[in-house]
Amino acid sequence: MDGRGPGRSASTRARSELERARDIRLAPVAAASAGVLIGGAAILAKSMLVEAIGGDPGYIALMGAVIVAAWVGGWIGGVVAVAIAFILDWVIFVSPIDPLSTTEGRVEIARLFVFAVVALGAVALIGSRRASRDRLADALGEASDLAAKVEARDVRLQLMLAASGTGFWEWDVESGELLWSDAIFEQHGLATAPTAPDFPTYVRMIHPEDRTSFMAAIDAAMAGTAPFSLEFRVVWPDGAAHWILGAARVFRDDDGRPTRMLGTGQDITERRRVSDERDQLLAEEHRAAEFREAFIDVISHELRTPITTILGISQLLTRPGRVDDPATRTPLLEDVRSESERLHRLVEDLLVLSRVERGALVVDTEPLEPRRLLERVVAHEAVELPSIDIELQVDADLPIVAGEASYVEQIVRNLLGNAAKYTPAGTSVVVRVGRQDGEVAIRVLDQGSGVPQASIERIFELFYRDPESARTVAGSGIGLFVCASLVAAMGGRIWAKRRPEGGSEFGFTLRVLAADEDDLDDDLPREPTRAAADSRA
Repeated sequence: MDGRGPGRSASTRARSELERARDIRLAPVAAASAGVLIGGAAILAKSMLVEAIGGDPGYIALMGAVIVAAWVGGWIGGVVAVAIAFILDWVIFVSPIDPLSTTEGRVEIARLFVFAVVALGAVALIGSRRASRDRLADALGEASDLAAKVEARDVRLQLMLAASGTGFWEWDVESGELLWSDAIFEQHGLATAPTAPDFPTYVRMIHPEDRTSFMAAIDAAMAGTAPFSLEFRVVWPDGAAHWILGAARVFRDDDGRPTRMLGTGQDITERRRVSDERDQLLAEEHRAAEFREAFIDVISHELRTPITTILGISQLLTRPGRVDDPATRTPLLEDVRSESERLHRLVEDLLVLSRVERGALVVDTEPLEPRRLLERVVAHEAVELPSIDIELQVDADLPIVAGEASYVEQIVRNLLGNAAKYTPAGTSVVVRVGRQDGEVAIRVLDQGSGVPQASIERIFELFYRDPESARTVAGSGIGLFVCASLVAAMGGRIWAKRRPEGGSEFGFTLRVLAADEDDLDDDLPREPTRAAADSRA
């Protein structure tokens, strides 16, 4: 069904028939000359026969000559041969016997005229057949030229189709039979075969996710509501999925019923891959642009406040002539420490953000004892967040988990800082730690207004802030995104939801590292205290 064989065979047959049909075809002058020569040769042959047999051989030689002249020279050659034979026969054989005065002469005249009439009739028949064969030869010549042009066009078409990887297919709607070109077999990962799979079998080759759209496109084409043109996936015998661009036209009978579909198929797997890579690059560029905007936003807003505060207090404390008063110096130094802590946390979030942007956020997990780590974090944050009361609830006998201490601490700090923003002053925030589905879950429970239901699905997106709270609470929409990125890098899960009793729950999980929890005090190194870490620094 590749379209190459039929064009070649028609061209070959046309040329063969043309060679058989073509005889010697002469121009009018050449045909008349041939008639003169053949007619003269016939009279010469008759004279030789008269001498040889000693009598009149009749008009056998002349009739043969007329037939040859008519075949070779057509109408012109035959008529000229008859005329030459008639004239020469009259001059040579009839006139010497006084045709008008004797009976023998009149008989010869009659025989000569009968010959002329019969010869002209033979010329008419032979010339008519020769003219028909000439017209047939001309038609075959035109057919041969046309077949050659079609063959050349098919060759060009085959080259173009081969270059684009396009194949032909035909579907008999009533029988379900499919006819495929070689390229269609290749597009489905199959060896070329005399017969293609039937239609139900072919449908099973289509990717399960694309079968519904494929059948819908077929039905629309059958109903005449839309042409068939669809990109869909087929599954090769080795399980690989390849994209096909199919296009087809429906042919109908006199009653408008679909009888067959004729179409093309093209493997566009590589095109889709390139397109997907381009879309991914565009998405990454868009994401990078968002990261850059976030960095600029943080620099211009979030970082400016603590830096301005630290700079202002430093200038105040170092102002010439200032009297050093401990009562006023201590609060100022506390403000510097608090803003420095805030600045440190912002820088940590930005570092994580930059690693996520580059795709370089890799966590080297280590064994962690959740109780000790969280006790330290909660104790520190209780001082940093005096507007809320932080309560730590830890289940007994927690297993060792896998994670990075600084990142776990950063997550908990961000979640507690987020709770402090949305929780009324003086209320309690609970950090609850316990087992959950083979992991250790850390939950931060507050008593605020609760996460809006519409924001739960997007709360961990970069730059996302609830529209209502964004008007009253400062923030850049980075902290929760950083938390989600760090949890994912450590192999855990993170979530946010509204609490039935009021408030919000933000939680995440850490993977359990050691199955034997009884030996954790003896087998695992203890985390250094903050004082020890500071002393080593």
